[in-house]
Amino acid sequence: MTATAMSPATSATSLLLLHTWGGDARTWAPALRFLCAGGRAAEAPDLPGHGERAAEPFTLAGAVETAAARAADAVRDGPADNPADRLVDVPEDRPVNRPVDRPVDVVGSGLGALVALALARQRPGAVRSLTLVGFPPAGGPAAAGRLAETEERLRRAGTATFARGYVDGTLRGPDPARRELLRRAMTATRPRTLLDSLRATLGWADDEPPRSPGPPCLVLRGAHDERVGAEAARTLAGQLGGTYAVVPGAGHVAYLDEPEAFAAVLGDFHHGLDRAAGGPAGRYGTEHVPPMRHSSGPPTPTLPER
Repeated sequence: MTATAMSPATSATSLLLLHTWGGDARTWAPALRFLCAGGRAAEAPDLPGHGERAAEPFTLAGAVETAAARAADAVRDGPADNPADRLVDVPEDRPVNRPVDRPVDVVGSGLGALVALALARQRPGAVRSLTLVGFPPAGGPAAAGRLAETEERLRRAGTATFARGYVDGTLRGPDPARRELLRRAMTATRPRTLLDSLRATLGWADDEPPRSPGPPCLVLRGAHDERVGAEAARTLAGQLGGTYAVVPGAGHVAYLDEPEAFAAVLGDFHHGLDRAAGGPAGRYGTEHVPPMRHSSGPPTPTLPER
């Protein structure tokens, strides 16, 4: 199966796409032609403090309200004639507390995965399925060290130089246009927002550890992600009673590195939700991980951070 051959039931379920740390709604543009194949409806908001909302402070509560509101939009608006245009248009006066008429498939990368997980906890009726990409980050001393290092680099180099170095060290794909999408988004983000959102992401398991059962969950990792290792991703999938899959050729921001392969793996997962239990695996397949008890802290990545 390819991303352009989804079942009617899967295509009828709207997507909610939550961007990576330092990104914005526009970073989803390369993946939209594949994710929205066949006219599938989707919404990709700017989270507070990002994109057109750069002047706002970032809070996790505000981000969850944004996600819930845009989930309602995805259902209300239905299939998009030109999703690439509609997804990046985020009016400042958009309401943020409308009910969701029916569940959507929520996909979050990095910071967006944190928001997606919180949305599923707080608004379970809004979420048909949950996909966490490039998650979890390191916890414990590694998290504290990364936050301090990021703050120092931002102070010394400034946001523009920091963004250039981060993008060059994170994205694997050679396409300069994709790199520019993330670089511009991060450069336009205030240092305080970058630090506040990073702090929230690194502390993801402090207050509410992962647990099962919940909505069907896919933990998705780029095959060459050097920030989140395979063992950490599999552990999280087990804690959530979900499945684990890999995007071939991709790094930490899989939806920008390999948008077509990313959409294919995601399509397999969503298509599987509409098949009878025990049906055949998709093109890439997913590895079911039995539920695990939560340990005292988040899983530790097996690969070094950069």
